[in-house]
Formats: sequence, structure tokens, C-alpha cells
Amino acid sequence: MQLKLGKTIGLFFVIVLLSGLVISACQGHSMPIETHMPTNTLDYTTETVIASQAPSPVVKIRTATVANTPTMKVTLVPEPELTLTAPVEPAGCQKPVDDYSIITINGLSLNRRTYLMLQHAAEIYSGEIEITGYAITQGSFHDNGAASFGTHLGGGAVDLSVMRKGTYTILYDEIPVLVNALRVAGFAAWFRELNELYPGSPAHIHAIAIGDKQLSQAAREQLTGKSGYFRSLSGIPVTNGNPTPDRFGGPILCHWMLEAGYQDLSSKK
Repeated sequence: MQLKLGKTIGLFFVIVLLSGLVISACQGHSMPIETHMPTNTLDYTTETVIASQAPSPVVKIRTATVANTPTMKVTLVPEPELTLTAPVEPAGCQKPVDDYSIITINGLSLNRRTYLMLQHAAEIYSGEIEITGYAITQGSFHDNGAASFGTHLGGGAVDLSVMRKGTYTILYDEIPVLVNALRVAGFAAWFRELNELYPGSPAHIHAIAIGDKQLSQAAREQLTGKSGYFRSLSGIPVTNGNPTPDRFGGPILCHWMLEAGYQDLSSKK
């Protein structure tokens, strides 16, 4: 009887002791509970939340903060292509053939280059005046003294009548069209009125083939000199005063002239 009572009392104390240990363990240690979130794009902070009733486990909650980083969108705009455009030339511009063999028309000498240019001008003109035939009144390689300022001493120079064939009627209506055709074909061409050069000088068109390798120095001056064609002037040399302007405006520039080094010198008078 006494032995059973002693075992019972001993068991009671063991239970009390174990209960105390469990309570002590609960009070001395908290049980963390964590929630896990992805870590590749989020920043985390940890907050401790304690329940109002004790003893309770301490819960640690991880809160995520999304970084407010602006996204820059870059649009690449291709640079425009630079295109160089050559000046527009009039229809009919055609580089002359470099044939300097000498031919005779109406008993007058011309190099073949000049005559082929006249043929091309006649096609553009398509008028009454036959600039490849009877209308040629003075050719190249000809010395007529001071009357032509020495422009016909070399090649590339030609004078053309502006009268109706077999008459003394000046075809004034044909002159602007013919001058333009000659310029497109590659001539520096001007109309000379009656008595313009000297008393009794005839009405005619005076033309110098641009780029001719056989031009006299006086003919070259009529192209680029102080009173030259490429300066929008009459080509008539002056010793006193200013050169006279071109009746038909500025020069016609074809691409082949620019390639040969000619340019509009009107602003460089």
C-alpha cells in the first residue's frame, strides 16, 4: 500500500516538472513564421509584429517593395540620305564632238566641231534661217581686222545672217528663238543690231563655240572676260565705261560646260 502511494506521488512530480519545462520553453523562444516571395525583382524589408496577448509566437512578415525605376524607350530615327542633284539643264544640251578637222562652207573655213554644233542648233531651232547654209557669212581662221576684235582668228567663231534669203528683210521674230537654240547647242551667241559695232555694221548673230580648243584669245575673252558671256554681258570689249548687258539674259549652262570648268560668273562682275 505504501509502495503504490510512493509511485503515485513520484509520477505526479515528474508530470509537474515536465509541464514547467514546456512552459519555460514556450516563454523563452518564439516560433518564427516566414512567408517567402521571389527575390529576382523585389527588395524586401522585415517587420516584427507582436500579438496583444502573451505568450504568443512572434511572427516575422517580409514585405516586398517594388523599385520605381522608369523605363526609357529609345527610338532610333535613321539619318536622311544626302542626295546631290545636278542643276536642271534645258532640253537639247549635248556635248560637242571633238573633231577639229577643217571643212569649207560657202567658201568659209570652220572646224567640224563648230559645224556639227550648228547642225544641232538648226534641229533645235527649226526656223526659216538656214544656219548651216546661206546664213553663214563669216567663218573661223579669218582675219578681218579690227571689225571682229580678233575673235575670228582662231577656231569656233562664226557669224550668221538674220535676213530672209535673197532680201534685206531682218527676221526679228526669228532672232530670240535662234539665239536660244544656238546657246543650248553650246554657243555663246549674241544678236548685233545694225550699226552697233561701227557705222554700217550689218545686223547678224555672232557666235563663239564654248570649249573649242582652237579659240583665239579674243574669243576666250568673250566667254569669261570682263564683258563675257558667262557674266551675262554682251561680249563687246570696252576700253572706257562699263560693258553692256546681254539682251537675252544670262548664259545657258549645260552639264558638259560645268564639267569643262565653265560657270555662271554673273555675280563676279
